[in-house]
Amino acid sequence: MKTKWMCMILILALALHLSACGDRQENGNSSENGAINMEPQSLEGDSSENTGNESSEMNVIDQQDNGTDKNIVAVSGVKDSAFSGKVSGCYYADGNRIIVAADQLYLYDAGKGETIASADISMGDLCVQTFTDGYFVVGQGKAEGGSNGSFAASESDGINGYILNKDFAVQDTISFSELLSDDFILQITGIAISQDGKQVAFGGLQGLYLYDVSSRKVRTILNYSEEGTADNMQIVTMDSLTFTGNNTLVYVGMATDTSIGGDGVSVYGTVSTDSANLTITKKGDYNVDTEEVQKGGNLLIMPQSFDKNNGTLLMLDTIANTENTLSFSSPGEGKDGVYCSGQGKYVATAILEESSVTINIYDTASGKNIHTETVQDSNSTYFLRVPQILILDESGTCIVVLGRGIDEVSTLITTFGFVG
Repeated sequence: MKTKWMCMILILALALHLSACGDRQENGNSSENGAINMEPQSLEGDSSENTGNESSEMNVIDQQDNGTDKNIVAVSGVKDSAFSGKVSGCYYADGNRIIVAADQLYLYDAGKGETIASADISMGDLCVQTFTDGYFVVGQGKAEGGSNGSFAASESDGINGYILNKDFAVQDTISFSELLSDDFILQITGIAISQDGKQVAFGGLQGLYLYDVSSRKVRTILNYSEEGTADNMQIVTMDSLTFTGNNTLVYVGMATDTSIGGDGVSVYGTVSTDSANLTITKKGDYNVDTEEVQKGGNLLIMPQSFDKNNGTLLMLDTIANTENTLSFSSPGEGKDGVYCSGQGKYVATAILEESSVTINIYDTASGKNIHTETVQDSNSTYFLRVPQILILDESGTCIVVLGRGIDEVSTLITTFGFVG
């Protein structure tokens, strides 16, 4: 268990160094009541006029409420010359390392507060996966200097995958639009790399495919219309994929009941890359948001669609193949985002208000709410969209990214510690 001072030191160190929280400040200080005060700066040189938080300070105030740590934090951004351009996202790498997307990708050590390496990769929308020997980055939008973000840009640039080693050097580039001549990949969450880094699976509108990294060849694992049926259910799409072994995939997608037809329903299951052996589990009235499915360690979390949310979260242990449901503190909680830690020990929810966002952190084993933090800023623009939240298991650190998809403001990042 970390002591209070250890947590405060970690918060201060990260706030002084991390990405949008970078430059060292001479006036940072801690008061007797446990508060840390820091003058804010924006990520981009002269953008204080549109951030609206010139007078903001970051205050961390320890409180207790029914055994749950409760803190209130006013967000601050600190200029860091290590990153160029607007930060468009932060992604878990391993341990205390994260990948920061700006004008290019940066591998950043949050514990040391320094950039380790960078890669000349620029995409409007991306996801990051880790495997034994490196990182797999897949995305669309602005591959290799294309324009950012729009659907038209993603159509022209296509979906690309980059395999990087532990030193963050690009080892292979995959153009998925060139691999399929008569099918289309619906979303980037439907692409996954095996733990040994030798295979990449991806789902299209018509089937499931496997790319061999060494031979650069593609074969069909499963044709939905011909082989995608099990337990009277017919696969329609496999929208989210993850390897649980080098030859087994867990998917989340949509399927129809072959006996009654009708609209598709949320399903998950497994498929073998060797034999195409398929299982399908129907989730009844639980509608999974397939774009938000996340994997932490052996845990697969499946958040509900925001319009169907009832304050519960479905989780799957991919090794034991057992389900568990976590109930949040209030009905409807989770509609503003659910986030899984890198090793699957914790999940967090965001609750958006007009000028703040409250983050609840839950222990996935016990289901208990172990920490609550409120991030505030005078510029309400930051709270018009859901934030991005990363949780680093080993250090007990939460990273909150605000404004990354809003052109009118600079990206702001704040961090806080918690005790698991």
